[in-house]
Parts: sequence; structure tokens; C-alpha cells
Amino acid sequence: MTTFDLSPHGDTPPAPGYLELLQRFLNLHVHDAEGTHLEPPAEQIRGFLVERSLLSEQERFTHADRETYLALRDAIRNLILAGNDEPVSARDADVLDRIGLAAGLHPHFHAARAPTLEPKGSGVAAAYGAIVSIAFVSAFDGSFDHLKLCADETCRSVFYDRSKNRSGRWCSMSTCGNRAKVRAWRERQRTER
Repeated sequence: MTTFDLSPHGDTPPAPGYLELLQRFLNLHVHDAEGTHLEPPAEQIRGFLVERSLLSEQERFTHADRETYLALRDAIRNLILAGNDEPVSARDADVLDRIGLAAGLHPHFHAARAPTLEPKGSGVAAAYGAIVSIAFVSAFDGSFDHLKLCADETCRSVFYDRSKNRSGRWCSMSTCGNRAKVRAWRERQRTER
């Protein structure tokens, strides 16, 4: 199996708690020779789900499962982009609802921890249901609002904004933020000539 680097940029700490799992799920990708982000191949998605104990090593992972991953990832990324100011689009809501229903999400109250939504069964549907559950529960406790997409158009990684006023723009100031500043400086130099 091919291994993929799932680590964040050098100075980007992972999101806290279960949001770290959601963050990593949303950031799966590979790079081509020029460094362009490409959609993750099925083996990367499957490997991630197995590594995070959401899927057993014996479970199959199909082309349709990869397409479902892409739809789920895009729906959650659209929620992040919309923030609190806009309602969920009908298309994104349908994707999230469909995946949650397929997983048989049900409320589960534990004496030792906060209530959760847990998928019934196993397999890819349950793995994706766990992701929907994290997004759903974090939307209620407010932690989902800290997730942002990097403003660098060549990156677009999801990061956890730890700033007090939630004004973070880049997943990594030393990487993406620096690139943006260099681009802006070069643009100013061109216009001044």
C-alpha cells in the first residue's frame, strides 16, 4: 500500500479532540510533480480510514466509496466556507443527510462523556457516518466554527483557527502566509513600475 503524508504544515497544530480526525479527513490529497493538489486516490482514503480504526483491514473500498468520500468532503468544506452567515445548501444538506441515514446514526448518551451520534454497524457507511457525526456535534458545541479553509488558492487545507477573533487566513503562516505575502509584494512591484 502506498503511504501518504498526512502531517500538517510545519507550524500548523492539529485541531483539538475529534475535530483533528475531521480535519485530516478533509485534507486528504496527493501532489503531482508540480506540487498541485490532486484528489486523493481510493487507496489513500481507505488507508486513512483503516489507520484511524474507522474501517477494518478486511473491508472493501470501491470506486463508489471514493465518490461518496468526495461528495462528503465537498459538502463539509462548503459548510466551512459558508460559516454561520449562510444556511446549508440543499445539495450539501442532502449529501450529509443521506450519508448519516446510511450509517444509521443514532444518539448515544454516556455517563462518562458528552452525548454523541454514533453509527450502527461497520463498513464504509459507518466510517463516513462517524465523520458526519463529528461535524454535526461540533456544529452544536461551536468548535466547528473554528475550522477554516486556507486562503492560499494553491493549498486550501482545512485548519483550526486558534485566533481570539477567528481572523486566521492561512493553515501555516510560515508556508502559505509567507507565499501570499511574497505574491502581494511582487504584484506591488509590478504595478509600481
